[in-house]
Amino acid sequence: MATLQFTSVRMESQTADEGRQLISGYTYLISGHFTVAREHPPLLKLLWAIPVWFLHPDPPHDGDAWHAAVDFLYSNRVPADQLLLAGRCSAIAVSVLLGLAIAFWAKRHFGERVALFSVFLYAADPNFLANGRYIKNDVGAALAIFAGTMTWGSYLIQPTRKRLCLSGIVLGLALTVKNSAMILWPVLLLLYIVRCWQERRTFKAGPLLRRLCTVAVIAFLVIFCVYGFEIEPAGSSSEFVRIFPSWMDQVPLPAMAYFRSLGNLSLRQAGRALEVSFLLGDQSPTGWWYMTPVALAVKTPLAELILFVLVLWIGLRRLRTVRPRDLEFRWYLLMVPTACYLVAAFISHSNVGERHLLPLYPFLFVFSAAVLLAQPLPKWRALTVAAAGLLLIIETAMIHPHYLAFFNVLAGGPAGGRRYLVDSNLDWGQDLKNLKKYLDDHHIPEVCLSYYGWAPVEYYGIRYRQLPAVPQIEYAASLDCVAAVSVTHLATQYEKFAGLDELRPDARIGYSIYVYDLRKATK
Repeated sequence: MATLQFTSVRMESQTADEGRQLISGYTYLISGHFTVAREHPPLLKLLWAIPVWFLHPDPPHDGDAWHAAVDFLYSNRVPADQLLLAGRCSAIAVSVLLGLAIAFWAKRHFGERVALFSVFLYAADPNFLANGRYIKNDVGAALAIFAGTMTWGSYLIQPTRKRLCLSGIVLGLALTVKNSAMILWPVLLLLYIVRCWQERRTFKAGPLLRRLCTVAVIAFLVIFCVYGFEIEPAGSSSEFVRIFPSWMDQVPLPAMAYFRSLGNLSLRQAGRALEVSFLLGDQSPTGWWYMTPVALAVKTPLAELILFVLVLWIGLRRLRTVRPRDLEFRWYLLMVPTACYLVAAFISHSNVGERHLLPLYPFLFVFSAAVLLAQPLPKWRALTVAAAGLLLIIETAMIHPHYLAFFNVLAGGPAGGRRYLVDSNLDWGQDLKNLKKYLDDHHIPEVCLSYYGWAPVEYYGIRYRQLPAVPQIEYAASLDCVAAVSVTHLATQYEKFAGLDELRPDARIGYSIYVYDLRKATK
């Protein structure tokens, strides 16, 4: 998995947000102050910045983070591709660590066979192959939520002070990875209640509060440490929303930046200050409740969908003969966080599609492997697992090396995916280098371009002029150039490029940039 990620990501330009995330961590690493792009916690950003620090690049300039990131990457004495690859190596290491976490927990609770198949599903999944390569925190969030759940489960199975402290430490680390790790709080609560119910103990609020408070205190100390023991007044920055009364503006509070980021998260989930989302040809600033099932249906490999449906059928049949209270607790460690995260995804106003759903999959992989490979193992189940594994390999091989553009056959593959989802699900600005290769191979000196991304086009030696609006096909005939347009622009600015969409593209660069040779006949 790591080899595929490393070799494929070398051919990709930066995705839309990678530069901004990288300078956020690098600025914090060299200055000791977390001051750039503070909407998400800094732990992973620091990990990405460590290998970059060994390259000794020029420090980022002050100013707007988006433009400062462009200047840092593309006007530095260290080449942009070298800086990106260094940070991406840390990201790949995090994705490997998630695979090891899945293997460790699955082997401990279900045995080697289940562990191996769980890791196979994870490592061969094109969505993890794609997102695990980038300087983004979505795969890190999947690791954080999985690890946070399992350490708390370990404590509930065998309560000791050591395991309680470990749970608090892991929870604190998870909360400094991504704000979506806040889902761990209801997960911890529900798992505690389930454990009491299974053990037929009387539920008492006192012991629960003591344990949760202990975990919360330890977690906060970890957060405070990650934020560099920073103490600042509640009203010291206008970058974030107000979350405390005005009279507290000058009261110094520890890790204040963390609580401000949570305040902004609450606004995003309430539907304010959001980027416009795209789904099924429509756009909305507040999202749709059905974005989650659509994303799961079109971005999950067909092999995995078949396994998930089969597991659901087997599980419902078994529930007829087994009382829920008698189920082993390990099953609840997989089902409860899955249910909580699904509910949160359904009601969230800040859901851009597949990458925000990645924390679901480790639980689903282990659960599916455990159900399908449970003893006794009939021949039909063994053959189904083998066939699904082969199908998954074929699906992933067919999209190599453009993993981000994966859509299953139900969605029409990567060419049909643009009807459902764009942006980080398909076109994140990652194919500028591949466009340059195409232009060179076809001896095209200049291109009319509409590019979705922050990488400077001229940095990669592409001569271009801005692609004008092509609202009707007749406009295309007058351009007399090779047009290249990012799929995100083609989908979200459809009226502007409707004329191009009536034509069949001459090439699909990584499935994210469509090329139309308008020097030819338009019909």
